[in-house]
Amino acid sequence: MKFPNTLDFNSFRAYFCPAHLSRDENRQVDAINLDWDSCNPESLKILCLKAIAHNWLSIPFFREIPLCEDRHFLLDLLDIEFPLDILCSRIRSNAFWKRAFVSRWKNYYPVDINGKPWIRVYLEKHVSETLEQMNPADYAQESVEPIVNLCSLHVKELKICQLQPPIGDNNDHIPLDLVLSNLRELRKVDITYDVKNAGHNFYLGCASITDKDVKLMARGLERCYELTEFRLHSTKLEPAMMKRLAAAMDKGCPNLTTIAFPHCRCGDVGIRAFFEALSQESLPKAKEVILTNNFLSSESILDLIHLIRRRPIERLDLRLNPILTEGAIFVLTMVFYLPLKELNLSCCSIDEEIEEYLLMILRFNKSIKFLDFSSNKLGLMMGERLAERVRENKTLQKFDLRNTDISAEIRAVIDEIVMENRDPHCLSNW
Repeated sequence: MKFPNTLDFNSFRAYFCPAHLSRDENRQVDAINLDWDSCNPESLKILCLKAIAHNWLSIPFFREIPLCEDRHFLLDLLDIEFPLDILCSRIRSNAFWKRAFVSRWKNYYPVDINGKPWIRVYLEKHVSETLEQMNPADYAQESVEPIVNLCSLHVKELKICQLQPPIGDNNDHIPLDLVLSNLRELRKVDITYDVKNAGHNFYLGCASITDKDVKLMARGLERCYELTEFRLHSTKLEPAMMKRLAAAMDKGCPNLTTIAFPHCRCGDVGIRAFFEALSQESLPKAKEVILTNNFLSSESILDLIHLIRRRPIERLDLRLNPILTEGAIFVLTMVFYLPLKELNLSCCSIDEEIEEYLLMILRFNKSIKFLDFSSNKLGLMMGERLAERVRENKTLQKFDLRNTDISAEIRAVIDEIVMENRDPHCLSNW
């Protein structure tokens, strides 16, 4: 009998075990080892799936695999470093994109997923990080356009926490017109031009927004037809910039519900310019207006009331603006014409003269669930009258009176009364 001196390649792959190799360099299969059964040679199916994963760039099989369990096994084998365009076109698995996200951003985990697909979470972070790290001098439309086109079907939220400061004589940041106008499914925009870390290129005023920056941003907003939320943080805006942004929203954002300019230092003149660019029919779906820390006085509050009283405003945030008691009275008088649910007048230089109007709101208003008058000098005596009147209100669910000269005992009584109005299943939200 003649024994074969060669080994079929498939048999070699099935019985190859690196843990039991002989010391002889010429021998790669140990057929004499009595402990061979502990190696558990892989089945032909597993070997095939590994081969598909290894050659996936040239032959991207996925939907062609009939069994779901085999597809899941293949997703565990696929290299997350493969080109992003191929992965996006072929893979939709939440497990795969979560693995890719955690592997790429090991020290960051999103807290506001709320059931979003992980491919969307990944691509939204990918776009934001790309824009945040891009130097204005290195910006090229040819390099940005493929990224935007790749992510346009998935990205619904664009959050930019900072932009790199310009270097040299050019004071402009990277343009955002291409990004905003080509992300077709964009619903929320949250942009900060400010610099969060100094870095090597930091200098005073490096984060200042320019007219060209606003012009290009407005050009992109004019094509954000599905946009519902727009937030621009910590960026000093001149009146002409506010007017340009208002015109862009009026032209291209008919579904806008949230308008936020926190810490933008626009002042009365800037807010007035924003309102003047809008008509009575502009932004008909606006529900949320946030104007935190914009140096507003009671003069601009009248313009604000004139604009929003014809819209279904549910949240109004004016904290850190010196509107004084006069401006607060204007706001509380307007509340009866709006379906307002949240009102924040924290740190607005309000004094005890607001008492009559505040008591009236507590007695007659049936829509407000959140009131914040913290960091205002309301006085000790007002606290007792508020505690008596708040018992009549069955809608209010949170009443913030910290740092208002009202005693801690009275505030505890008010908090206990207000808590009775809350849904016990929703207490965790506060």
